[in-house]
Amino acid sequence: MTSIQTRLTLWLLGSVVILLGLHWLVTSRAPVIFTEEFVATRLEHDAETLINGLHIDGSGMAVLDADYVAPIYFRLNSGHYYLIQSQDYLLASRSLGSGEFNVQLTEKPHGAVFYHEGPDKQKLLVWAGHYEKDGHSVSLAIAEEMSTLDEHLGRFRWRFGAVTLALFALLVITQRVIVRYSLKPLERMEQACRRLETGDIEQLPEDVPAEVKPLANEINRLVSVMQHRLVRSRNALGNLAHGLKTPLALLSQLVDDRNNDFDADGRQQAQTSVALIHSIINRELKRARLAGPESAGQKFNLNLEMPDITNVLSKIYADKKLEYRLDLAQDDIQYGDREDMLELLGNLLDNASKWANSQVKFTASLGKDLRIAVEDDGPGIPASERDALAVRGKRLDEAMPGSGLGLSIVMDIVNQYEGDFRFSTSASLGGLRVDIVLPAATIRRS
Repeated sequence: MTSIQTRLTLWLLGSVVILLGLHWLVTSRAPVIFTEEFVATRLEHDAETLINGLHIDGSGMAVLDADYVAPIYFRLNSGHYYLIQSQDYLLASRSLGSGEFNVQLTEKPHGAVFYHEGPDKQKLLVWAGHYEKDGHSVSLAIAEEMSTLDEHLGRFRWRFGAVTLALFALLVITQRVIVRYSLKPLERMEQACRRLETGDIEQLPEDVPAEVKPLANEINRLVSVMQHRLVRSRNALGNLAHGLKTPLALLSQLVDDRNNDFDADGRQQAQTSVALIHSIINRELKRARLAGPESAGQKFNLNLEMPDITNVLSKIYADKKLEYRLDLAQDDIQYGDREDMLELLGNLLDNASKWANSQVKFTASLGKDLRIAVEDDGPGIPASERDALAVRGKRLDEAMPGSGLGLSIVMDIVNQYEGDFRFSTSASLGGLRVDIVLPAATIRRS
């Protein structure tokens, strides 16, 4: 993919070329138009002066008073000419000499402006008009040679073109510098990402331009999610190792004891240790099955995911033939990170399934907050012992298989989302009820 800097440079360069092209077109044509209008206005004024000095005698011949004629019209081939026609009489300026000025005279009262070829193929700008003088119709054409003005305009165009090219080069250099300077924050973010990778910083700096601040915030959010996930993974591995350590040590002791002939007590201890190891391993496998394929950063949809979770649990606890009741909000709610929510709700429902006799109820409702409740019809827990549930690895019934980590993991995730949790007795089922309240700030409705 083309770099942002290259694309910005090309777009800005194209814009500059178009603007300078339009500027060149306007500024190169405008002087010509202004010059023609200026000369035409001057010719019209000269024509009015000539008409004022014109007299028509009794025979209809036009007679022009020399005092009304500018000296330039007397100089031969001066580039300034006039023709006056009254009836069949034609009066030409002395500047024409023997040259021809065969111009079509007009009868338009307001005059006409056009180019015409004059003596020695001169390029003439002609103003032609029609007047009434002493009761006679008079047509007049007056012209000025434009070659000299065209030469001046040509030199102006070349000089203006040189200035335009210099300005274009300056603009290209300037916009290149501006683009590179504008993209400096991205370079600083790249360096910050490298420092984040090496562990020099924990989050990207927030003093970035508004355009890239959402990107920095999302990266920081993702880093925070991954950090919490890493902590939970390390805790899970540590607890798994701690849980396996005791039964493995006991098995090792039984095997290494040469005097041990594996009597009934020894065999029972070995079987218990092996069963505990299997229980711990099965628990981790259940968590993996509940999580399913990972998709980092994907939102969790309660209406779509909860039936799948209960289906998996019903197979895991098939021997108990549990009934799972789902009471979900009507809205299609998406919340939090999918892996976090699968771990949170999976552990809650797994714990309820472990202790339930026949029923597990899951309720999710949306008000100002997302409220989740998980209930079972198991033996429940006395109020005096509920605080112990928050202790990592603490199990109130050592006879029940498991590591005692589920609810502590739930609390870690709830704390991460700045939520709240509460243990109570289920009014409808009689067992344990766990209420989770998560702030609605991160809830997204589809």
